[in-house]
Amino acid sequence: MGREEEEINPLLLKHSHNHDSVEKGSESDVLGSGSVEKTCWTSQSQPMNRRPFHYPSMSNLGNICEDQSIEVSATVSRHRYYSKLTDPSLDTLKIPDHVVPSYFFSPFLFRKLVGKQSSIITIFSVWNTMMGTSLLSMPWAVQQAGFVLALVIMLTMCGICLYTALRIIRMPALVGNATGELLEFSDIARHFLGRWGEWFSLFFSLLTLLGSAVVYWVLMTNFSFHSVVYLHMICTSFSDSTKNSTLCSSNSNDDLFYKIWNVDLTVPFFLLIIIFPVVNLKSPTFFTKFNALGTLAVMYLIVFTIMKSTEWGMNFDVYNSASPSFVPLYMPSFPALSGVLSLAFFIHNCILSLCRNQKNPENNVRDISIAFMLVCITYLFIGVLLYVTFPLKKFCIADNILNNFGSSDLMAFLTRLFLFFQVFTLFPLILYLLRIQAMHFLFGCIYPGLKQIVCLNSVLLIICILFAIYFPRIGTIIRFSGSFSGLAYVFVLPCITYLKAQKDRRSLTITSVVCHVFLVLLGFANFVAQFFVDV
Repeated sequence: MGREEEEINPLLLKHSHNHDSVEKGSESDVLGSGSVEKTCWTSQSQPMNRRPFHYPSMSNLGNICEDQSIEVSATVSRHRYYSKLTDPSLDTLKIPDHVVPSYFFSPFLFRKLVGKQSSIITIFSVWNTMMGTSLLSMPWAVQQAGFVLALVIMLTMCGICLYTALRIIRMPALVGNATGELLEFSDIARHFLGRWGEWFSLFFSLLTLLGSAVVYWVLMTNFSFHSVVYLHMICTSFSDSTKNSTLCSSNSNDDLFYKIWNVDLTVPFFLLIIIFPVVNLKSPTFFTKFNALGTLAVMYLIVFTIMKSTEWGMNFDVYNSASPSFVPLYMPSFPALSGVLSLAFFIHNCILSLCRNQKNPENNVRDISIAFMLVCITYLFIGVLLYVTFPLKKFCIADNILNNFGSSDLMAFLTRLFLFFQVFTLFPLILYLLRIQAMHFLFGCIYPGLKQIVCLNSVLLIICILFAIYFPRIGTIIRFSGSFSGLAYVFVLPCITYLKAQKDRRSLTITSVVCHVFLVLLGFANFVAQFFVDV
Protein backbone atom coordinates (compact mmCIF):
# COMPACT_ATOMS: atom_id res chain seq x y z
CA MET A 1 0.00 0.00 0.00
CA GLY A 2 1.53 3.30 -1.08
CA ARG A 3 2.05 6.45 0.85
CA GLU A 4 -0.55 8.35 -1.19
CA GLU A 5 -3.29 5.80 -0.47
CA GLU A 6 -2.49 5.89 3.24
CA GLU A 7 -2.89 9.66 3.34
CA ILE A 8 -6.37 9.67 1.83
CA ASN A 9 -7.69 6.70 3.81
CA PRO A 10 -8.71 7.95 7.28
CA LEU A 11 -9.15 4.40 8.60
CA LEU A 12 -5.38 3.88 8.19
CA LEU A 13 -4.44 7.28 9.57
CA LYS A 14 -1.90 7.16 12.39
CA HIS A 15 -2.70 8.91 15.64
CA SER A 16 0.63 10.77 15.48
CA HIS A 17 -0.67 13.08 12.73
CA ASN A 18 -1.01 16.69 13.69
CA HIS A 19 -4.70 17.40 14.36
CA ASP A 20 -4.46 21.10 13.51
CA SER A 21 -2.88 20.48 10.11
CA VAL A 22 -5.42 17.99 8.89
CA GLU A 23 -8.30 20.00 10.33
CA LYS A 24 -7.85 22.63 7.64
CA GLY A 25 -7.79 20.43 4.62
CA SER A 26 -10.57 17.89 4.56
CA GLU A 27 -14.22 17.24 4.55
CA SER A 28 -15.44 13.66 4.76
CA ASP A 29 -18.79 12.01 4.32
CA VAL A 30 -19.18 9.36 6.95
CA LEU A 31 -21.87 6.79 6.21
CA GLY A 32 -24.14 5.40 8.92
CA SER A 33 -22.71 1.93 8.41
CA GLY A 34 -19.28 3.12 9.47
CA SER A 35 -17.55 3.20 6.06
CA VAL A 36 -16.10 6.27 4.46
CA GLU A 37 -17.37 6.46 0.93
CA LYS A 38 -15.48 9.51 -0.22
CA THR A 39 -13.39 12.43 0.98
CA CYS A 40 -14.00 15.99 -0.20
CA TRP A 41 -10.74 17.95 -0.25
CA THR A 42 -10.30 21.69 -0.06
CA SER A 43 -7.20 23.65 -0.81
CA GLN A 44 -4.91 24.18 2.16
CA SER A 45 -4.14 27.61 0.80
CA GLN A 46 -7.77 28.58 1.34
CA PRO A 47 -8.59 27.36 4.85
CA MET A 48 -12.27 27.09 5.83
CA ASN A 49 -13.63 27.94 9.26
CA ARG A 50 -15.09 24.98 11.09
CA ARG A 51 -18.88 24.93 11.18
CA PRO A 52 -21.07 22.89 13.54
CA PHE A 53 -20.98 19.15 12.87
CA HIS A 54 -24.64 19.01 11.92
CA TYR A 55 -24.33 21.89 9.45
CA PRO A 56 -24.41 20.45 5.90
CA SER A 57 -22.63 21.95 2.91
CA MET A 58 -23.76 21.01 -0.56
CA SER A 59 -21.15 20.18 -3.16
CA ASN A 60 -21.66 20.94 -6.83
CA LEU A 61 -22.91 17.39 -7.34
CA GLY A 62 -25.55 17.80 -4.65
CA ASN A 63 -23.87 15.42 -2.18
CA ILE A 64 -23.73 16.42 1.44
CA CYS A 65 -20.30 16.69 3.02
CA GLU A 66 -19.83 17.35 6.73
CA ASP A 67 -16.89 19.31 8.12
CA GLN A 68 -14.78 16.94 10.22
CA SER A 69 -11.11 16.20 10.63
CA ILE A 70 -9.78 12.98 9.11
CA GLU A 71 -8.72 11.67 12.50
CA VAL A 72 -12.20 12.19 13.95
CA SER A 73 -13.70 10.52 10.89
CA ALA A 74 -11.50 7.50 11.41
CA THR A 75 -12.31 7.24 15.11
CA VAL A 76 -16.06 7.58 14.65
CA SER A 77 -16.05 5.17 11.72
CA ARG A 78 -14.18 2.52 13.69
CA HIS A 79 -16.55 2.74 16.63
CA ARG A 80 -19.60 2.63 14.36
CA TYR A 81 -18.23 -0.45 12.69
CA TYR A 82 -17.45 -2.14 15.99
CA SER A 83 -20.90 -1.30 17.35
CA LYS A 84 -22.43 -3.45 14.59
CA LEU A 85 -20.64 -6.49 15.98
CA THR A 86 -22.66 -6.62 19.20
CA ASP A 87 -26.22 -6.34 20.40
CA PRO A 88 -27.24 -2.63 20.06
CA SER A 89 -29.01 -2.81 23.42
CA LEU A 90 -25.64 -3.46 25.11
CA ASP A 91 -23.05 -0.80 25.85
CA THR A 92 -20.06 -3.11 25.47
CA LEU A 93 -18.55 -1.34 22.45
CA LYS A 94 -20.24 2.01 22.95
CA ILE A 95 -17.98 4.92 22.06
CA PRO A 96 -16.64 6.44 25.33
CA ASP A 97 -17.65 10.00 26.15
CA HIS A 98 -14.05 11.24 26.34
CA VAL A 99 -13.42 10.05 22.75
CA VAL A 100 -16.39 11.89 21.30
CA PRO A 101 -15.24 15.21 19.74
CA SER A 102 -16.22 18.24 21.78
CA TYR A 103 -18.20 19.80 18.96
CA PHE A 104 -20.48 16.75 18.88
CA PHE A 105 -21.97 17.90 22.17
CA SER A 106 -24.96 20.22 22.39
CA PRO A 107 -25.52 22.85 25.07
CA PHE A 108 -29.06 21.51 25.44
CA LEU A 109 -29.83 18.75 27.87
CA PHE A 110 -31.56 15.86 26.12
CA ARG A 111 -33.28 13.49 28.46
CA LYS A 112 -35.03 10.24 27.78
CA LEU A 113 -38.69 10.79 26.99
CA VAL A 114 -40.86 9.42 29.73
CA GLY A 115 -44.60 9.41 30.15
CA LYS A 116 -45.97 12.51 31.83
CA GLN A 117 -49.64 11.54 31.83
CA SER A 118 -50.99 11.19 35.34
CA SER A 119 -53.54 8.61 36.38
CA ILE A 120 -56.28 11.26 36.52
CA ILE A 121 -55.61 12.24 32.90
CA THR A 122 -55.62 8.60 31.81
CA ILE A 123 -58.92 7.91 33.55
CA PHE A 124 -60.51 11.04 32.12
CA SER A 125 -59.21 10.31 28.60
CA VAL A 126 -60.70 6.81 28.59
CA TRP A 127 -63.99 8.08 30.00
CA ASN A 128 -64.19 10.92 27.48
CA THR A 129 -63.36 8.62 24.55
CA MET A 130 -66.08 6.11 25.42
CA MET A 131 -68.73 8.76 25.99
CA GLY A 132 -70.32 8.92 22.56
CA THR A 133 -73.61 8.76 20.74
CA SER A 134 -74.62 5.63 22.67
CA LEU A 135 -75.66 7.94 25.51
CA LEU A 136 -78.67 9.12 23.51
CA SER A 137 -79.81 5.54 22.91
CA MET A 138 -79.27 4.29 26.45
CA PRO A 139 -82.83 4.94 27.79
CA TRP A 140 -84.25 3.14 24.74
CA ALA A 141 -81.82 0.24 25.18
CA VAL A 142 -82.77 -0.08 28.88
CA GLN A 143 -86.42 -0.21 27.86
CA GLN A 144 -85.66 -3.05 25.43
CA ALA A 145 -84.24 -5.19 28.24
CA GLY A 146 -86.47 -4.32 31.16
CA PHE A 147 -85.42 -2.68 34.41
CA VAL A 148 -83.75 -5.53 36.34
CA LEU A 149 -82.34 -7.40 33.34
CA ALA A 150 -80.92 -4.10 32.03
CA LEU A 151 -78.93 -3.63 35.24
CA VAL A 152 -77.58 -7.20 35.06
CA ILE A 153 -76.62 -6.93 31.37
CA MET A 154 -74.98 -3.53 31.83
CA LEU A 155 -72.80 -4.68 34.71
CA THR A 156 -71.95 -7.96 32.91
CA MET A 157 -70.98 -6.25 29.65
CA CYS A 158 -68.93 -3.71 31.56
CA GLY A 159 -67.02 -6.53 33.27
CA ILE A 160 -66.43 -8.46 30.02
CA CYS A 161 -65.26 -5.39 28.10
CA LEU A 162 -63.02 -4.37 30.97
CA TYR A 163 -61.44 -7.83 31.12
CA THR A 164 -60.67 -7.97 27.39
CA ALA A 165 -59.35 -4.38 27.47
CA LEU A 166 -56.97 -5.37 30.28
CA ARG A 167 -55.88 -8.39 28.25
CA ILE A 168 -54.86 -5.97 25.48
CA ILE A 169 -53.06 -3.68 27.93
CA ARG A 170 -50.93 -6.60 29.10
CA MET A 171 -50.23 -7.97 25.61
CA PRO A 172 -47.11 -5.88 24.83
CA ALA A 173 -45.28 -7.60 27.69
CA LEU A 174 -45.98 -10.95 26.03
CA VAL A 175 -44.29 -9.84 22.80
CA GLY A 176 -41.16 -8.68 24.62
CA ASN A 177 -42.14 -5.01 24.91
CA ALA A 178 -43.22 -4.37 28.45
CA THR A 179 -43.72 -0.63 27.95
CA GLY A 180 -46.05 -1.06 25.00
CA GLU A 181 -44.14 1.49 22.90
CA LEU A 182 -44.82 1.58 19.16
CA LEU A 183 -47.35 -1.22 19.40
CA GLU A 184 -50.99 -1.11 18.36
CA PHE A 185 -53.46 -3.91 18.71
CA SER A 186 -53.15 -4.72 15.01
CA ASP A 187 -49.39 -5.19 15.54
CA ILE A 188 -50.09 -7.61 18.36
CA ALA A 189 -52.61 -9.51 16.23
CA ARG A 190 -50.03 -9.80 13.44
CA HIS A 191 -47.35 -10.97 15.86
CA PHE A 192 -49.41 -13.82 17.28
CA LEU A 193 -51.79 -14.66 14.44
CA GLY A 194 -49.86 -13.69 11.33
CA ARG A 195 -51.05 -11.60 8.41
CA TRP A 196 -54.62 -12.86 8.60
CA GLY A 197 -54.87 -11.52 12.15
CA GLU A 198 -53.78 -8.08 10.96
CA TRP A 199 -56.26 -8.13 8.05
CA PHE A 200 -59.01 -9.39 10.34
CA SER A 201 -58.45 -6.52 12.76
CA LEU A 202 -58.20 -4.00 9.90
CA PHE A 203 -61.47 -5.20 8.33
CA PHE A 204 -63.41 -4.86 11.57
CA SER A 205 -61.73 -1.54 12.34
CA LEU A 206 -62.96 -0.15 9.01
CA LEU A 207 -66.48 -1.45 9.65
CA THR A 208 -66.47 0.12 13.11
CA LEU A 209 -65.47 3.49 11.66
CA LEU A 210 -68.07 3.18 8.89
CA GLY A 211 -70.79 2.39 11.43
CA SER A 212 -69.75 5.39 13.51
CA ALA A 213 -69.79 7.61 10.41
CA VAL A 214 -73.34 6.49 9.53
CA VAL A 215 -74.59 7.14 13.07
CA TYR A 216 -72.90 10.56 13.14
CA TRP A 217 -74.45 11.52 9.79
CA VAL A 218 -77.93 10.50 10.94
CA LEU A 219 -77.47 12.48 14.15
CA MET A 220 -76.14 15.56 12.33
CA THR A 221 -79.17 15.42 10.06
CA ASN A 222 -81.50 15.15 13.04
CA PHE A 223 -79.80 17.86 15.11
CA SER A 224 -79.57 20.32 12.24
CA PHE A 225 -83.24 19.75 11.32
CA HIS A 226 -84.57 20.43 14.83
CA SER A 227 -82.18 23.32 15.44
CA VAL A 228 -83.24 25.14 12.27
CA VAL A 229 -86.90 24.43 13.05
CA TYR A 230 -86.41 25.99 16.49
CA LEU A 231 -84.88 29.11 14.95
CA HIS A 232 -87.68 29.19 12.39
CA MET A 233 -90.23 29.13 15.20
CA ILE A 234 -88.46 31.98 16.97
CA CYS A 235 -88.32 34.06 13.81
CA THR A 236 -91.98 33.46 12.94
CA SER A 237 -93.17 33.72 16.58
CA PHE A 238 -94.70 30.29 16.11
CA SER A 239 -95.25 27.89 18.99
CA ASP A 240 -96.68 24.46 18.39
CA SER A 241 -98.72 22.43 20.82
CA THR A 242 -95.77 20.24 21.72
CA LYS A 243 -93.76 22.98 23.36
CA ASN A 244 -92.01 21.78 26.51
CA SER A 245 -93.87 18.48 26.28
CA THR A 246 -92.85 14.94 25.60
CA LEU A 247 -93.71 13.38 22.26
CA CYS A 248 -94.59 9.79 21.58
CA SER A 249 -94.77 10.23 17.80
CA SER A 250 -93.69 12.85 15.29
CA ASN A 251 -96.21 15.26 13.86
CA SER A 252 -96.23 16.03 10.16
CA ASN A 253 -96.54 19.53 8.75
CA ASP A 254 -97.56 20.53 5.25
CA ASP A 255 -96.02 24.03 5.35
CA LEU A 256 -93.69 24.98 2.52
CA PHE A 257 -90.86 25.39 5.02
CA TYR A 258 -91.10 21.73 6.05
CA LYS A 259 -91.19 20.63 2.43
CA ILE A 260 -87.93 22.45 1.77
CA TRP A 261 -86.40 21.58 5.13
CA ASN A 262 -87.32 17.90 5.35
CA VAL A 263 -85.38 15.68 7.75
CA ASP A 264 -85.61 12.64 5.47
CA LEU A 265 -85.36 14.10 1.97
CA THR A 266 -83.54 17.42 1.88
CA VAL A 267 -81.52 17.98 5.08
CA PRO A 268 -78.98 15.21 4.32
CA PHE A 269 -78.17 16.91 1.00
CA PHE A 270 -77.92 20.39 2.54
CA LEU A 271 -75.49 18.87 5.01
CA LEU A 272 -73.49 17.38 2.16
CA ILE A 273 -72.73 20.86 0.80
CA ILE A 274 -70.98 21.76 4.05
CA ILE A 275 -69.30 18.45 4.84
CA PHE A 276 -67.96 17.32 1.46
CA PRO A 277 -65.20 19.97 1.06
CA VAL A 278 -64.09 19.40 4.66
CA VAL A 279 -63.66 15.62 4.44
CA ASN A 280 -61.52 15.97 1.32
CA LEU A 281 -58.86 18.00 3.11
CA LYS A 282 -55.49 16.30 3.07
CA SER A 283 -55.36 16.32 6.87
CA PRO A 284 -58.44 17.54 8.77
CA THR A 285 -56.66 17.16 12.12
CA PHE A 286 -57.48 20.83 12.75
CA PHE A 287 -60.74 19.58 14.25
CA THR A 288 -58.90 17.84 17.09
CA LYS A 289 -58.66 21.28 18.69
CA PHE A 290 -62.38 21.05 19.43
CA ASN A 291 -62.26 17.82 21.45
CA ALA A 292 -63.32 19.75 24.54
CA LEU A 293 -66.76 20.09 22.96
CA GLY A 294 -67.32 16.40 23.63
CA THR A 295 -66.81 16.88 27.35
CA LEU A 296 -69.07 19.94 27.42
CA ALA A 297 -71.76 18.07 25.48
CA VAL A 298 -71.70 15.13 27.91
CA MET A 299 -71.77 17.42 30.92
CA TYR A 300 -74.70 19.35 29.50
CA LEU A 301 -76.52 16.10 28.71
CA ILE A 302 -76.11 15.09 32.36
CA VAL A 303 -77.55 18.45 33.44
CA PHE A 304 -80.36 18.01 30.92
CA THR A 305 -81.13 14.57 32.38
CA ILE A 306 -81.27 15.93 35.94
CA MET A 307 -83.52 18.84 34.95
CA LYS A 308 -86.00 16.77 32.96
CA SER A 309 -86.11 13.95 35.52
CA THR A 310 -86.79 16.47 38.26
CA GLU A 311 -89.55 18.05 36.17
CA TRP A 312 -91.19 14.69 35.41
CA GLY A 313 -90.85 13.06 38.80
CA MET A 314 -90.81 9.31 39.39
CA ASN A 315 -92.99 7.26 37.03
CA PHE A 316 -92.23 3.73 38.20
CA ASP A 317 -94.76 0.93 38.64
CA VAL A 318 -93.81 -2.76 38.54
CA TYR A 319 -97.23 -4.14 39.51
CA ASN A 320 -99.95 -2.62 37.32
CA SER A 321 -99.25 -3.51 33.67
CA ALA A 322 -102.08 -1.22 32.53
CA SER A 323 -100.49 1.82 34.10
CA PRO A 324 -98.67 4.33 31.82
CA SER A 325 -95.82 4.13 34.36
CA PHE A 326 -95.52 0.35 34.22
CA VAL A 327 -91.89 -0.83 34.19
CA PRO A 328 -91.31 -4.46 33.11
CA LEU A 329 -88.48 -6.19 34.93
CA TYR A 330 -87.29 -8.05 31.84
CA MET A 331 -88.02 -8.07 28.11
CA PRO A 332 -87.31 -10.71 25.41
CA SER A 333 -85.69 -7.99 23.25
CA PHE A 334 -82.76 -7.69 25.71
CA PRO A 335 -80.09 -8.42 23.01
CA ALA A 336 -80.68 -4.86 21.77
CA LEU A 337 -79.09 -3.60 24.99
CA SER A 338 -76.10 -5.95 24.79
CA GLY A 339 -75.55 -4.89 21.16
CA VAL A 340 -75.61 -1.19 22.07
CA LEU A 341 -73.28 -1.79 25.02
CA SER A 342 -70.78 -3.57 22.76
CA LEU A 343 -70.21 -0.20 21.12
CA ALA A 344 -70.77 1.86 24.27
CA PHE A 345 -67.86 0.12 26.05
CA PHE A 346 -65.75 -0.13 22.88
CA ILE A 347 -62.25 1.29 23.48
CA HIS A 348 -60.14 -1.69 22.54
CA ASN A 349 -58.66 -0.47 19.25
CA CYS A 350 -57.11 2.62 20.88
CA ILE A 351 -56.58 1.61 24.52
CA LEU A 352 -52.83 1.16 24.02
CA SER A 353 -52.49 4.65 22.54
CA LEU A 354 -54.40 6.21 25.43
CA CYS A 355 -52.12 4.53 27.98
CA ARG A 356 -48.83 4.97 26.13
CA ASN A 357 -47.80 8.17 27.91
CA GLN A 358 -48.81 6.96 31.36
CA LYS A 359 -46.39 8.26 33.98
CA ASN A 360 -46.75 5.10 36.05
CA PRO A 361 -47.59 2.20 33.71
CA GLU A 362 -47.93 -0.14 36.66
CA ASN A 363 -51.18 1.71 37.48
CA ASN A 364 -52.76 1.00 34.10
CA VAL A 365 -54.94 -1.84 35.36
CA ARG A 366 -56.25 0.26 38.23
CA ASP A 367 -56.83 3.34 36.08
CA ILE A 368 -58.61 1.50 33.30
CA SER A 369 -60.82 -0.25 35.85
CA ILE A 370 -61.78 3.07 37.42
CA ALA A 371 -62.50 4.56 34.00
CA PHE A 372 -64.80 1.66 33.09
CA MET A 373 -66.64 2.03 36.40
CA LEU A 374 -67.18 5.74 35.75
CA VAL A 375 -68.43 5.01 32.23
CA CYS A 376 -70.83 2.39 33.57
CA ILE A 377 -72.11 4.80 36.23
CA THR A 378 -72.66 7.49 33.58
CA TYR A 379 -74.62 5.11 31.36
CA LEU A 380 -76.68 3.90 34.32
CA PHE A 381 -77.36 7.45 35.47
CA ILE A 382 -78.61 8.73 32.12
CA GLY A 383 -80.23 5.54 30.85
CA VAL A 384 -81.98 4.38 34.02
CA LEU A 385 -82.94 7.82 35.34
CA LEU A 386 -84.63 8.92 32.12
CA TYR A 387 -86.25 5.50 31.82
CA VAL A 388 -87.88 5.43 35.28
CA THR A 389 -89.01 9.08 35.13
CA PHE A 390 -90.35 9.08 31.57
CA PRO A 391 -93.99 10.24 31.96
CA LEU A 392 -95.59 8.26 29.13
CA LYS A 393 -95.65 4.57 28.29
CA LYS A 394 -92.11 3.26 28.19
CA PHE A 395 -92.40 1.92 24.65
CA CYS A 396 -92.70 5.55 23.51
CA ILE A 397 -89.03 6.15 24.36
CA ALA A 398 -87.22 6.84 21.07
CA ASP A 399 -83.84 5.37 20.16
CA ASN A 400 -82.65 8.99 20.22
CA ILE A 401 -84.06 10.35 23.47
CA LEU A 402 -84.02 13.89 22.09
CA ASN A 403 -86.68 12.86 19.57
CA ASN A 404 -89.08 12.69 22.51
CA PHE A 405 -88.87 16.46 22.85
CA GLY A 406 -90.43 19.00 20.56
CA SER A 407 -88.30 21.24 18.37
CA SER A 408 -89.40 24.25 20.45
CA ASP A 409 -88.00 22.86 23.72
CA LEU A 410 -85.20 25.25 24.72
CA MET A 411 -83.14 22.77 26.73
CA ALA A 412 -83.48 20.15 24.00
CA PHE A 413 -82.41 22.77 21.46
CA LEU A 414 -79.26 23.61 23.45
CA THR A 415 -78.48 19.91 23.87
CA ARG A 416 -78.84 19.34 20.13
CA LEU A 417 -76.68 22.37 19.41
CA PHE A 418 -73.87 21.15 21.68
CA LEU A 419 -74.04 17.64 20.25
CA PHE A 420 -74.21 18.91 16.66
CA PHE A 421 -70.93 20.80 16.95
CA GLN A 422 -69.35 17.84 18.72
CA VAL A 423 -70.40 15.39 16.00
CA PHE A 424 -69.59 17.90 13.24
CA THR A 425 -65.97 18.15 14.42
CA LEU A 426 -65.67 14.38 14.93
CA PHE A 427 -67.13 13.29 11.59
CA PRO A 428 -64.18 14.51 9.42
CA LEU A 429 -61.77 12.78 11.79
CA ILE A 430 -63.72 9.51 11.60
CA LEU A 431 -63.63 9.60 7.80
CA TYR A 432 -59.94 10.58 7.90
CA LEU A 433 -59.07 7.55 10.04
CA LEU A 434 -61.10 5.32 7.76
CA ARG A 435 -59.46 6.86 4.71
CA ILE A 436 -55.84 6.48 5.78
CA GLN A 437 -56.36 2.85 6.77
CA ALA A 438 -58.12 2.00 3.51
CA MET A 439 -55.64 3.92 1.34
CA HIS A 440 -52.63 2.44 3.07
CA PHE A 441 -54.03 -1.03 2.52
CA LEU A 442 -54.94 -0.42 -1.15
CA PHE A 443 -52.10 1.83 -2.33
CA GLY A 444 -49.40 1.53 0.32
CA CYS A 445 -49.61 5.23 1.22
CA ILE A 446 -52.13 7.36 3.09
CA TYR A 447 -52.56 10.01 0.35
CA PRO A 448 -52.32 8.49 -3.15
CA GLY A 449 -53.96 11.51 -4.75
CA LEU A 450 -56.97 13.81 -4.61
CA LYS A 451 -58.92 11.78 -7.17
CA GLN A 452 -58.72 8.60 -5.09
CA ILE A 453 -59.65 10.50 -1.93
CA VAL A 454 -62.68 12.11 -3.56
CA CYS A 455 -63.88 8.78 -4.97
CA LEU A 456 -63.61 7.02 -1.59
CA ASN A 457 -65.28 9.86 0.31
CA SER A 458 -68.07 10.02 -2.28
CA VAL A 459 -68.85 6.34 -1.75
CA LEU A 460 -68.78 6.73 2.04
CA LEU A 461 -71.03 9.80 2.01
CA ILE A 462 -73.52 8.12 -0.34
CA ILE A 463 -73.78 5.26 2.17
CA CYS A 464 -74.35 7.74 4.99
CA ILE A 465 -77.01 9.65 3.05
CA LEU A 466 -78.87 6.47 2.10
CA PHE A 467 -79.07 5.47 5.76
CA ALA A 468 -80.22 8.97 6.76
CA ILE A 469 -83.03 8.83 4.16
CA TYR A 470 -84.20 5.23 4.32
CA PHE A 471 -83.08 3.91 7.71
CA PRO A 472 -82.44 6.72 10.24
CA ARG A 473 -82.80 4.42 13.25
CA ILE A 474 -79.61 4.95 15.22
CA GLY A 475 -80.55 2.41 17.87
CA THR A 476 -80.64 -0.41 15.34
CA ILE A 477 -77.51 0.87 13.58
CA ILE A 478 -75.60 1.08 16.88
CA ARG A 479 -76.62 -2.37 18.08
CA PHE A 480 -75.69 -4.09 14.81
CA SER A 481 -72.48 -2.11 14.41
CA GLY A 482 -71.57 -2.62 18.05
CA SER A 483 -72.28 -6.35 18.15
CA PHE A 484 -70.39 -6.95 14.88
CA SER A 485 -67.37 -4.83 15.80
CA GLY A 486 -67.42 -6.09 19.35
CA LEU A 487 -67.38 -9.64 18.05
CA ALA A 488 -63.88 -8.98 16.72
CA TYR A 489 -62.31 -6.45 19.08
CA VAL A 490 -64.06 -7.21 22.35
CA PHE A 491 -64.56 -10.98 22.20
CA VAL A 492 -62.55 -12.80 19.52
CA LEU A 493 -59.17 -11.09 18.98
CA PRO A 494 -58.23 -10.40 22.63
CA CYS A 495 -59.14 -13.97 23.62
CA ILE A 496 -57.46 -15.89 20.79
CA THR A 497 -54.30 -13.75 20.87
CA TYR A 498 -54.02 -14.36 24.60
CA LEU A 499 -54.53 -18.11 24.12
CA LYS A 500 -51.87 -18.11 21.39
CA ALA A 501 -49.48 -16.22 23.68
CA GLN A 502 -50.08 -18.74 26.46
CA LYS A 503 -49.45 -21.58 24.03
CA ASP A 504 -46.17 -20.05 22.88
CA ARG A 505 -45.05 -19.66 26.50
CA ARG A 506 -46.19 -23.21 27.33
CA SER A 507 -48.55 -21.91 30.03
CA LEU A 508 -51.88 -22.78 28.39
CA THR A 509 -54.38 -24.49 30.69
CA ILE A 510 -57.74 -26.16 30.15
CA THR A 511 -59.44 -23.59 32.39
CA SER A 512 -58.08 -20.72 30.31
CA VAL A 513 -59.20 -22.36 27.06
CA VAL A 514 -62.72 -23.02 28.37
CA CYS A 515 -63.18 -19.49 29.76
CA HIS A 516 -61.91 -17.68 26.67
CA VAL A 517 -63.73 -19.93 24.21
CA PHE A 518 -66.91 -19.21 26.20
CA LEU A 519 -66.33 -15.47 25.73
CA VAL A 520 -65.83 -15.96 21.97
CA LEU A 521 -69.08 -17.94 21.73
CA LEU A 522 -70.83 -15.26 23.78
CA GLY A 523 -69.71 -12.66 21.25
CA PHE A 524 -71.08 -14.75 18.38
CA ALA A 525 -74.38 -15.23 20.23
CA ASN A 526 -74.62 -11.48 20.87
CA PHE A 527 -74.26 -10.72 17.16
CA VAL A 528 -76.60 -13.46 15.91
CA ALA A 529 -79.27 -12.49 18.45
CA GLN A 530 -79.60 -9.04 16.86
CA PHE A 531 -81.34 -10.62 13.87
CA PHE A 532 -84.06 -12.01 16.14
CA VAL A 533 -84.88 -8.74 17.91
CA ASP A 534 -87.99 -7.01 16.57
CA VAL A 535 -87.85 -3.39 17.65
